[in-house]
Amino acid sequence: MLTLVTQVHAADDSKPFTISGFGTLGVVHSNTRNVDIVRDLTQNDGVGYTRQTDFGMDSNFGLQLNKSINDNIDTALQVVSRRSTNKFQPEVTWAYARYVPNDNLQLRAGRLGFDVYLLADSRNVGYTYQWVRPPIDFFGSLIISYFDGGDMVLSTPLGGGILRAKVFAGVAKEKTSTGSPDEFLSLNRSRLLGGHLEYQTSNWIYRLGYSQLTFKNEFPPLQPLLDNLRSPYLNAFIPSAGLANDLSLTDKKFTYLSAGIAYDEGPLQAQLMLNQLSSASLLFPTNRAAYLTVGYRIDQWTPYFTYSASRPVNKSTASRLPLSVSPDIDMLAAAFNDAINNQYNRQTTFSLGVRYDLTEKSNVKLQVDDIKTDDYFLVRNNQPGWNGKARLISIAYNFIF
Repeated sequence: MLTLVTQVHAADDSKPFTISGFGTLGVVHSNTRNVDIVRDLTQNDGVGYTRQTDFGMDSNFGLQLNKSINDNIDTALQVVSRRSTNKFQPEVTWAYARYVPNDNLQLRAGRLGFDVYLLADSRNVGYTYQWVRPPIDFFGSLIISYFDGGDMVLSTPLGGGILRAKVFAGVAKEKTSTGSPDEFLSLNRSRLLGGHLEYQTSNWIYRLGYSQLTFKNEFPPLQPLLDNLRSPYLNAFIPSAGLANDLSLTDKKFTYLSAGIAYDEGPLQAQLMLNQLSSASLLFPTNRAAYLTVGYRIDQWTPYFTYSASRPVNKSTASRLPLSVSPDIDMLAAAFNDAINNQYNRQTTFSLGVRYDLTEKSNVKLQVDDIKTDDYFLVRNNQPGWNGKARLISIAYNFIF
């Protein structure tokens, strides 16, 4: 994460600490009132249906405190306020100690950012990237921004660049919206592990990553359906408990496989990212996503375009319950299929924007997004008759200090 900090010294100058911060003041307008577009799945409502002009979708504020203990150990604390399942209640997103014994090894323990993709760890710091918001089709399905645990980074010079290998493990703590105002999916105690390989030169970054989340808790809206499928009465003449186990989320693994390339030299900036999200639960069918973004700096101006898309790998459902036996079983079969259909993710966005650097620590961005979706995984409050299209116009002021 790119951060400029202001040095503040304690009474003992041998132990300096730094305070830094970041923030975004954003406003976004939608051309439709038939759906809410959200920044990511932690937001229960967004722009469009709830508010046609919204000031909270992208706005946030964060503070960070870094303290050096000695030449090899330092600590960091970061608190962020943004719209999520906790509304704008401040949340501790970093709280770790780091040990760096030499130039080739780094160890951290505590609350750490989940940098599953390039830019994922700093996606709340709007100053550091050229868009108003990271592409929703790619980043919007991320339901983890931090975890409690540890990581290790090994690095070594290779050719004209640096090769880094990172591994991490821990437990997630957050909760995410289910689309219902009073229901949330809790990630508390869900196990997380993974890592990535990254090669960086003066102008290029290449990364391959793999992460795995094992859910601890059930998806709340699904519980009534699971109870019915597991009922002794139904299973006495139609085996359905296996369907419940296939659909259940508890103890199921969710995997992130990703690859990315970023280029930055002179005025040209470009990024290409790809990912695949899959799980052992039918509730989260396998989806793939990608984005390509290109920007070109002209003095203080950086016009850019972005194309992003998400696609389901297989789009088919089969409840395996016999139909026309009874109305109750037909209702269960329909509910089973609906539960899966609601998790498909087919969406495409084309964005045009411009970033203007006001100072070394602030910028303003204007962006227009044309969104087309055939599924409703990344939207909220879609109304009957919505044609699956939305256009957003966004302005954001970003700063660091």
